[in-house]
Amino acid sequence: MKDGWMVTLTVKMRVRGAESRREAIWSATEHFEEAIRNSAEVTYSADAKRITPFDEEPVFGKQWE
Repeated sequence: MKDGWMVTLTVKMRVRGAESRREAIWSATEHFEEAIRNSAEVTYSADAKRITPFDEEPVFGKQWE
Protein backbone atom coordinates (compact mmCIF):
# COMPACT_ATOMS: atom_id res chain seq x y z
CA MET A 1 0.00 0.00 0.00
CA LYS A 2 1.06 3.57 -0.63
CA ASP A 3 1.56 6.04 2.17
CA GLY A 4 -0.86 8.92 2.36
CA TRP A 5 -1.48 12.13 4.25
CA MET A 6 -4.17 13.19 6.68
CA VAL A 7 -4.70 16.88 6.00
CA THR A 8 -6.66 18.96 8.49
CA LEU A 9 -8.02 22.28 7.27
CA THR A 10 -9.29 24.66 9.93
CA VAL A 11 -11.62 27.54 9.09
CA LYS A 12 -12.60 30.06 11.76
CA MET A 13 -15.65 32.25 11.20
CA ARG A 14 -17.53 34.79 13.29
CA VAL A 15 -21.30 34.48 13.22
CA ARG A 16 -23.76 37.15 14.30
CA GLY A 17 -27.30 36.67 15.52
CA ALA A 18 -27.12 32.98 16.41
CA GLU A 19 -28.95 32.09 19.61
CA SER A 20 -27.45 28.63 20.10
CA ARG A 21 -24.26 26.70 19.37
CA ARG A 22 -26.13 24.56 16.83
CA GLU A 23 -27.52 27.63 15.04
CA ALA A 24 -24.03 29.22 14.96
CA ILE A 25 -22.53 26.07 13.41
CA TRP A 26 -25.33 25.85 10.84
CA SER A 27 -24.91 29.52 9.92
CA ALA A 28 -21.12 29.23 9.59
CA THR A 29 -21.50 26.14 7.42
CA GLU A 30 -23.96 27.95 5.13
CA HIS A 31 -21.63 30.95 4.80
CA PHE A 32 -18.64 28.68 4.12
CA GLU A 33 -20.48 26.75 1.39
CA GLU A 34 -21.63 30.02 -0.19
CA ALA A 35 -18.06 31.37 -0.15
CA ILE A 36 -16.83 28.23 -1.92
CA ARG A 37 -19.59 28.43 -4.56
CA ASN A 38 -18.79 32.10 -5.22
CA SER A 39 -15.01 31.58 -5.28
CA ALA A 40 -14.62 33.97 -2.36
CA GLU A 41 -11.37 34.08 -0.45
CA VAL A 42 -11.51 31.89 2.66
CA THR A 43 -8.91 32.17 5.40
CA TYR A 44 -7.79 28.82 6.75
CA SER A 45 -4.89 26.99 8.37
CA ALA A 46 -3.64 23.55 7.39
CA ASP A 47 -1.75 20.69 9.00
CA ALA A 48 -0.67 17.36 7.48
CA LYS A 49 0.38 14.06 9.03
CA ARG A 50 1.63 10.99 7.20
CA ILE A 51 -0.64 7.92 7.22
CA THR A 52 1.13 4.57 6.95
CA PRO A 53 -0.22 2.34 5.53
CA PHE A 54 -2.82 4.25 3.58
CA ASP A 55 -5.44 1.59 2.97
CA GLU A 56 -8.64 3.61 2.81
CA GLU A 57 -9.58 6.51 0.56
CA PRO A 58 -11.01 9.38 2.63
CA VAL A 59 -14.51 10.49 1.72
CA PHE A 60 -15.14 14.23 1.55
CA GLY A 61 -17.51 15.24 4.30
CA LYS A 62 -16.70 12.19 6.46
CA GLN A 63 -15.50 13.14 9.93
CA TRP A 64 -12.37 11.22 10.93
CA GLU A 65 -11.69 10.59 14.58
